[in-house]
Amino acid sequence: CRVVRPQQPVMDKSYQNETRELLRKLNTRRPDGGNLAHYDDSWHIVKENDSVPPSAKWSDCSVEPSMSEYANHADLGARAWMSHSVISFDYRVVEVPRGNLLDPSCDAMILGHLPRGSEERWLAEQRPQRRLIVIDETVYKLYGDRVRAYFESRKVQHEILVLPMVEENKSMELTLEVAKKMKEFNIDRRTEPVIAIGGGVCLDVVGLASALFRRRTPYIRVPTTALSYVDASVGAKNGCNFGGSKNRLGTYVPPCAALLDCEFFATQESRDVANGIAEMAKMAIMKSEELFCLLEEHGPRLATDKFMPSSDVDGAPARVLRLSIEKMLEELAPNLWEHSLERLVDFGHCVGQDLEMAALGTEHELMHGESVACDMAYMTVLAQQLSLITVEERDRTLNMLRGCQVPVWSPVMTYELFVEAVANRVKNSMGQNFPLAVGIGKARIVNDISDEDLKQA
Repeated sequence: CRVVRPQQPVMDKSYQNETRELLRKLNTRRPDGGNLAHYDDSWHIVKENDSVPPSAKWSDCSVEPSMSEYANHADLGARAWMSHSVISFDYRVVEVPRGNLLDPSCDAMILGHLPRGSEERWLAEQRPQRRLIVIDETVYKLYGDRVRAYFESRKVQHEILVLPMVEENKSMELTLEVAKKMKEFNIDRRTEPVIAIGGGVCLDVVGLASALFRRRTPYIRVPTTALSYVDASVGAKNGCNFGGSKNRLGTYVPPCAALLDCEFFATQESRDVANGIAEMAKMAIMKSEELFCLLEEHGPRLATDKFMPSSDVDGAPARVLRLSIEKMLEELAPNLWEHSLERLVDFGHCVGQDLEMAALGTEHELMHGESVACDMAYMTVLAQQLSLITVEERDRTLNMLRGCQVPVWSPVMTYELFVEAVANRVKNSMGQNFPLAVGIGKARIVNDISDEDLKQA
């Protein structure tokens, strides 16, 4: 018998030459980065020495043809194309003075997603407006009359879909209910953003339905909880639960705007407000000593007073909210699609999500922020165990969390649950990638932590 070696492409050298030429082209694109020009109502790949009309519109995207590395004697002409598309997302996160969002004299709910002075806003002001509003049923009971009065006063044709947007219902079935209503409303996917009014479940579900409906329909987030104000509203992610796992189905499609009015906190229980403060504490521990000190000093009253300032000169509540949002956006904007899994915003979410789902429906049920707080407390102890922070910094952090009225431990957090959660973390994040504090308001990503250290903490 004889060994038959796989047939090698006959053009190895020419393939290498063409690859070098492709790399050269990639490095010598037009200043705007692309090799595609639009003229005569069509896009064209522009090669060297091609004649292009001066009026052509250039793209920063490119298509680079080359020889296929799999070409062989049977097909010498096999080709490959490297398509490079630059996809950008622009979205606004806009604060409205407390209590103004549902005031008919404020146009934010209609036009706030469009920057003042822009051509898009000017055009929108010239035509009648239509809106589909999806609102959580609890929020509707509290604010439904004001929402309806707002759109009637602004003479906006509208329909309101009221749904039970709670964690137990956060499913694909609920998402499809929203999509069905979008179809019935015959929504314009360019000029009629869907408005989601509610907590994180509502914002996530409407965001997912909008991302799926006609592959991308604009939507606006109006968070009504302290948690969604600084978390779900400012990012790009949306989703629903699936297969017993939290947010296992979803996309990275941000809203065209998030409209923020902290007046909604007034109808929350103090525990719900504290639940949101946990996400603010996350950014404080990871990124901001100023925010940490503010929460250390004012955390107890922020939950109790629901971010109401104590006087006309009390700027602490507003400063806490603004720092939390800005620090969150600093981390999200450069990594919107999570190409990098080394994310400081994952602090509190390494085992917290597994803890939240495990506690769901039990006598020890935890809100999302409470689960995050338990995770953060453990990771703080772990950071001290690894000598990344001092004992004093550890205790200061744990006391800050307690002052914010969130738990730092749960009986549901068994060692077995922890081991499973860490395994899930390693699998889904391509390694441990634990965000850990290395000081007050400072952090870094840590890997290769031993089982012994994890158990000891």
